Amino acid sequence: MRIKLTKHASSKIAERNISLDTIRAVVTDPDQEEMDRFDDSLVHFIGRVENRFLRVIGRWEGEGEFVVVSAFFDRRLKKGDK
Repeated sequence: MRIKLTKHASSKIAERNISLDTIRAVVTDPDQEEMDRFDDSLVHFIGRVENRFLRVIGRWEGEGEFVVVSAFFDRRLKKGDK
């Protein structure tokens, strides 16, 4: 799978110290997957990273290519959530 980043995503993951490998791991094996409430082309992949939940938002473009729009540690999700 190929991961591409928008300019926004690139700056935010650098700012938040999130590695591309961590993003790839969450996208390929998420704990949870949700469709975006406002844009049906976007999907949210959520995965546990250590004791936090990483939310990766993006869209599929072509076969095996995922474009990341944003990624952040979701404080709304708690340790007991799945």
